Amino acid sequence: MLSRKPKTLCISNILLGLSGLVFLVLPSFVVAGGGPENVALIVNADSASSKLIANWYVEGRNIPARNVIYLSGIPNRERMNLKDFRTKILAPLMKQIQERKLSNSIDYIVYSTDFPTAIDLPKADRDKLMELISKQPGGQNIPAKVFGLVGSLNSMTYFASAVLQMSPGYLMLDSNSYYRSPASILLRRPFVGERQSAFQNAAGKLNSESADELQGSIDILLEMAEKNPRQLAVTYWLAKFYAKKGDATSATAWLEKSIRLGWSFKKQTLADLAFEKVMEDSSFNKVAQQIPDQPFDFIPTRGFKSRYAFGPNGMLNAEAGQGNRHFLSCVLGVTRNFGSTEKSTLGNLKISMRADESKPQGTFYFTGTGVRTTTRQPNFASAVTALEGLGQKAVVDKKIFPNNVDDIVGAMIGHATIDFSKENSKINPGAICETLTSYGGVMYRAGHTKVTEFTDQGAAGSSGTVTEPYAIQAKFPHPMIQAHYARGCSLAESFYQSVYGPYQLLIVGDALCQPWATKPTIDVTGLMPGETVSGQVNLKLDVSQSPAPVVGLELYVDGVMVQRAPFKEKVGFDTKTLTDGFHEIRMVVIADGPIETVGHVVFPLFIDNFQKQTSLIVDETKIEVGDDFSIKAKSNFGEKIELRQNHRLIKSKKGREVEFKVSADLLGRGPVKLQAVAVSEKGNEVASEPVELIIEGPLSNDREDTETKKK
Repeated sequence: MLSRKPKTLCISNILLGLSGLVFLVLPSFVVAGGGPENVALIVNADSASSKLIANWYVEGRNIPARNVIYLSGIPNRERMNLKDFRTKILAPLMKQIQERKLSNSIDYIVYSTDFPTAIDLPKADRDKLMELISKQPGGQNIPAKVFGLVGSLNSMTYFASAVLQMSPGYLMLDSNSYYRSPASILLRRPFVGERQSAFQNAAGKLNSESADELQGSIDILLEMAEKNPRQLAVTYWLAKFYAKKGDATSATAWLEKSIRLGWSFKKQTLADLAFEKVMEDSSFNKVAQQIPDQPFDFIPTRGFKSRYAFGPNGMLNAEAGQGNRHFLSCVLGVTRNFGSTEKSTLGNLKISMRADESKPQGTFYFTGTGVRTTTRQPNFASAVTALEGLGQKAVVDKKIFPNNVDDIVGAMIGHATIDFSKENSKINPGAICETLTSYGGVMYRAGHTKVTEFTDQGAAGSSGTVTEPYAIQAKFPHPMIQAHYARGCSLAESFYQSVYGPYQLLIVGDALCQPWATKPTIDVTGLMPGETVSGQVNLKLDVSQSPAPVVGLELYVDGVMVQRAPFKEKVGFDTKTLTDGFHEIRMVVIADGPIETVGHVVFPLFIDNFQKQTSLIVDETKIEVGDDFSIKAKSNFGEKIELRQNHRLIKSKKGREVEFKVSADLLGRGPVKLQAVAVSEKGNEVASEPVELIIEGPLSNDREDTETKKK
């Protein structure tokens, strides 16, 4: 029996035809949490540092080869204009995602080092936005400086759709629909436009004495629920309306669905007079007592998927125009100008990657130090309450930084500069630490503590704005970021759930870090890693020992998702639907619950139905950077052989027995996997087992000075 830890998703009971790339979408299923299968890692192919950091991240996070995208011609500076960002970075990487058949699985777009971190926006975009705003009540009083003309690399990627469509809506301070806003809008603002007006009219008749009016509202809400089955506001209002009618059975059913969608406010339900008629019903009361008892402060924490359309209240809508879709994005590091060094960036990422599920014991610190925390200090209490409800320790004090302590598992500071050498404190692995300051993300000029100084001190992630943001809370993480994190979300999910207007925020760190997650596991029998198989393969899946209950599973073949369905104990596939040679099968299991944490098992295997094979031979597995080396490939199939690194074509030669001469610099320092792929005239492929190499070379302990810094 093979036991591996998987990532949350789902699988079906039907026979899986792998070559058909069948994509099952089950409306009742939601999948989030995030794993390596959901990451597109973007590498600057012209940068030695970018390739170094990427190589180690691929190794440490087990990123599928297909998910690594190399871009060339990237400006060697911290700033670039929006037009160049669209044409040189965003559009090419989106094209690669589509061509590689990853559109259904990529949720995170993570940049390695040496990409411009600040994007200059055209004044015309802001002028267009200001014109629209001026037509709204009070819009004339909003100063243009609020909508600064510099955005961050990762946030411009988060708003990829709007940026490519040249829609300036991402400049708004409430542009992020994934943000977990105050709970007061949860039941009031699920839609926009005419749909929202219809919803308000229906909800407004709850206190009507007319049975016909009550039923009319129910009919409208049922139609909305059919088209938006995961919109919690609609399901909860249906529970209220049926309760008002005295229909306990229907009220109970809709309340149960609301709980599955994240409703977690028991006191709110028990105190709602709409449920007065059914509260004595034993079935209804039993369900009501099972509601989690969170303070009715903020919208519930939940996992993320790029295919989710988040409505104005942060819940999921399915109707066109009723929700926004995003990509979680961050930067692994900054290794030039006033950023960090290769050595420090790599060392910290290795620590962060080991922090998953570590359940760190320590203290979350919130410091109130004057004007820099004025805007978010009123929300410290809510964050502390939420953390204490999770069994965590949280404190608020007036120190600039928690000094002489060794238990920092999270910190929210509010000071322009921090001298870590004088603090004598330890940041524990996995922590999110940041400070609200004007230039923390401005990496091309001195002044103010940079985000990378927190990661240098051991934090898994930090953030800072790439231009003067002014003291606007919406542009910075809300204190509840630490509660989202402590509930098991990834670092990237936690950041984007806590920033309402993130377009100027640079986020640096390990996007997938999940210190407080409990990942599901799976035992698989019927297949062993590295096994040679043919014909029909039948697998038995066992999740009885999983520390988290499993609701589904996804199947990936060579990085491509081919199936998503509810979890079943038996799965079968016909290997003849795949080509002979090496393949990688990944099974990703999904945990039950709103965050839907994932865990995965990976099976490298060989298929031998038609005796086609390709091999790759290298004499040395340790190679010095700067050297050239030879590598041989052989196959009994096809007209040419391609040499690939992470799905990237390195070289190609005609013939079935070839030799390649390769530059180690092209591959980058660190762990490298090369694969030979024999290709026929019709484009059919037979792949070799990947060969693992180490490209050795010193790590820079100095930041690179670019032309931007010299200015």
